[in-house]
Amino acid sequence: MVTFQSEESIFNFAVEYLKGISNSLRMCEQMAALSNPEGWVSWLRITFRQLSAKTTSKEDEEFNESFREINGLINNPLTLKTKRTIIFYKIDKLESKLRKKLQAKGMLLPNKEDSMFAVLKR
Repeated sequence: MVTFQSEESIFNFAVEYLKGISNSLRMCEQMAALSNPEGWVSWLRITFRQLSAKTTSKEDEEFNESFREINGLINNPLTLKTKRTIIFYKIDKLESKLRKKLQAKGMLLPNKEDSMFAVLKR
């Protein structure tokens, strides 16, 4: 059992917070399966916003740069048609990066400690 030593309450929204991330990632999968780049990026942005409570400003800027690049391609009707493969590659790469960051912050797959502290300790 993990000993809780913090001024933060053990009664929090950790489980609901992690469920929200899970739901967002599920929607990313659905948008990818539907080949909907706009929806996919929107759900990735929602997922990133959930992660942003645990990221540094440098990490935020790296993700935001990727979002800007992809949005620039998606919002241009010509590139949306002509560079569709590149757009999907970039979105897929961004999702992989986001999932790796979620894992690094202990917010994706469980660790050996009590899951009740998954959000509090990171």
